[in-house]
Amino acid sequence: MAAVLLCLVGAFASRAVEGVERARRAEHDRAELLEQELGSQREAVDALAEGLEVAVFICGRRAAVLYANRRALEMFQLESGRGRTILSATLSHELERLVLEVEATGAAQRLELTFDYPETRIVTAKAWPSPDSRVLLAITDLTDLRRMERIRQDFVANVSHELRTPMSVIRAMAETLLYETNDPELRERYLNNVIEEVDRLSLIADDLLVLGAAESNPVRRQSCDVADVFRSAVQQLARKARERGLALTYEGVDHLIVQANTTQMSQVALNLIDNALNYTSEGSVQVRLCKHEAEVVVDVADTGDGIASEHVPRIWERFYRVDKGRSRQTGGTGLGLSIVKHLVEAHGGSVSVASELNVGSTFTVRLPVIDGE
Repeated sequence: MAAVLLCLVGAFASRAVEGVERARRAEHDRAELLEQELGSQREAVDALAEGLEVAVFICGRRAAVLYANRRALEMFQLESGRGRTILSATLSHELERLVLEVEATGAAQRLELTFDYPETRIVTAKAWPSPDSRVLLAITDLTDLRRMERIRQDFVANVSHELRTPMSVIRAMAETLLYETNDPELRERYLNNVIEEVDRLSLIADDLLVLGAAESNPVRRQSCDVADVFRSAVQQLARKARERGLALTYEGVDHLIVQANTTQMSQVALNLIDNALNYTSEGSVQVRLCKHEAEVVVDVADTGDGIASEHVPRIWERFYRVDKGRSRQTGGTGLGLSIVKHLVEAHGGSVSVASELNVGSTFTVRLPVIDGE
């Protein structure tokens, strides 16, 4: 009987041990599966962070950087964020204070700030605590957004001014003519001035339409002799150059065929050359055209007033005036360079300027030469 009991106990113990072993293996398998899932989730989160256009830092104690995503490394020109503090990574005391305050209080914080390293940027920064006592920091670059807001505000103000001025002149002269009709000489002079101001309004409306079409409509390409376009523009503006006592010349090949919109290329040529003539008091305006590798390169160089460096980034904006007083005397609408930029870029090209104050400016247009041309 004892032997039977021992056998039963042994069998039961063996089955118990096997059950414990199976449970241990099952628990181990579950742990491995959870670890794999956790790793997959971590990789997914990392991949998400790497794909964001927001700079992301994960900080440990005392604002030590534990992780920085691709955008953060690009924004602050870092090879790696690890082993740094947020201050040494960004050179921003404001960001350091933000992270340390979240670490101390456990409450999310947000602020908008401007910093100059490695270039001037306007950003919004948000920091918040994670469940594992780390601090997450997200930095969104608002520089372009703020610039576009400023351009929009300036555009509204400038277009209002550009329209209000001739309309005020027209009204004042019309009122004068209404009550002073007995002086033929006065009537003739004022009526001519009214016509000039109406023509000015028409030019502004036409240029706005051209600019709107350039921004919204695809380019209709055709065979375009860009050399003939610029040479013809020089001929059209030759009289204006002579009246201003300026030498206007064209240098380059006789013919150069590209795939472009001829009408729009004419607008580019006329606006660039006319702009150079308007801001050149003495000397010359030279138009040079050549083909360099896979590009057509056009230079419009003048010996005029030049442009101060602080104005150069903004000269492409609508209605932006370097010299507001003189701009009105030239008769331009303030839209010429904006039209040039949009038309050239719509053709896949680029336009730039090199300028020295009181020496002159050179505007350079580069257009791609499409295979087969």
